[in-house]
Amino acid sequence: MTEIDPLETQREATATIRGYLYQFDASILAVLGASGGDNVTVEGVEDFDVLSGDADTHGQVKYYEAQKLTDATVRDAVLPMLEGFLRYPAEIRERKHYILYGHFKQAPDEAPTYTLADMQRILVQRPYKVDKTTGDKVRIEVNLQAKTGASDEELADFCDRFSVWLSEAFDTHRARVITELGAALGVSKVEAERYSYPSALTAMAALSTAVTRPARTTSRAAFLELIRPDVAIYSAWALREEGENAYCRKIRELHFARLNIDSRDRFFVLTLADVDGADELHGLVQHIIGRWSSHRMGRKPAKERYAPFFFFPGLAETSLAKLKGRLVDDGHKITDGYAYHGASFSTEHLMLPQTRDYPVSARFVGNADEFEKALSAAKRARLVIQLHTGDPNTISPTVQHIAIPVNSASMAKKIV
Repeated sequence: MTEIDPLETQREATATIRGYLYQFDASILAVLGASGGDNVTVEGVEDFDVLSGDADTHGQVKYYEAQKLTDATVRDAVLPMLEGFLRYPAEIRERKHYILYGHFKQAPDEAPTYTLADMQRILVQRPYKVDKTTGDKVRIEVNLQAKTGASDEELADFCDRFSVWLSEAFDTHRARVITELGAALGVSKVEAERYSYPSALTAMAALSTAVTRPARTTSRAAFLELIRPDVAIYSAWALREEGENAYCRKIRELHFARLNIDSRDRFFVLTLADVDGADELHGLVQHIIGRWSSHRMGRKPAKERYAPFFFFPGLAETSLAKLKGRLVDDGHKITDGYAYHGASFSTEHLMLPQTRDYPVSARFVGNADEFEKALSAAKRARLVIQLHTGDPNTISPTVQHIAIPVNSASMAKKIV
């Protein structure tokens, strides 16, 4: 095993990256903790600003795995805060509060508070300077309070408005974010970890890099709406990481464990591997019909009946015709939007009701245009379920959808 060069280790950016991610996590918690009328700006005055009707709270985030909480680390955070505080007129200062939020290698069990005397000590800097005449390094004293022009009264006022919030180490802190996201969204721990947290992290990164301050500002309600699990996109990386059986089990538990508990139109968009032929495709469609169609439920009220829609991007027209023919030979009643040979596509025909006399078990669309028309014509809540081999179709964000990478038709069966 090759030993790691200490000089190379010093150049690694791991700590810096963890610091950025820790800041994102802290900002997510700030948003989740905001009350109904509050707004939160990220990368504003400080790393996050919680703005309410009568107070502004500015939080600076520090993550120091290898450093203690010392006067120097407090000084680094306090100095820009103090300088900003002093620029405000007295009436604005009344609403200002400042937080040093972070984790340190070593810190007191309880967050320290700072008096005027403490802050005056902290704001005395003693750097080394080279004496030009002797060449020796000598320590000098720099009084940053005097340099900022803060009076004792102003500094004491700032101390009353400054506090330290000690937070957890990286992994524990992230676990708390995931737990609070799950509670806020009303989703399971697995869904919060697998979907909600990555969505929140992506949303926070987008907010942080927006050009204007209004674009970097959100509210708790707006943020939750942005990441609410109306859309679930799973990656091929997750499939490789989990292994097929575990991956299928988790996706099934999240989205397919309880059958038909609500009345909705389900659109299955299937793009399978080249190794899957007509028999595998026919078997998968039969499986989906068996689980997601009410055509055999004779006593089910008409308004609660359902039949799945199928769309096969990339499947040849002749192959689709053969598939529909096999299903008809199996005894299925299907609709495809064409009332007769040579007719134009009609969503009215596609949506023919499933009745006892004509128990429609499946509905088919032949291309992207028909698919969009079918989505628009649907009268009930819509759910698009994509089972794909790595290149899912683009679905409107207004439509709830799930995009699930699969390796084969047999794997798709395990999920749905």
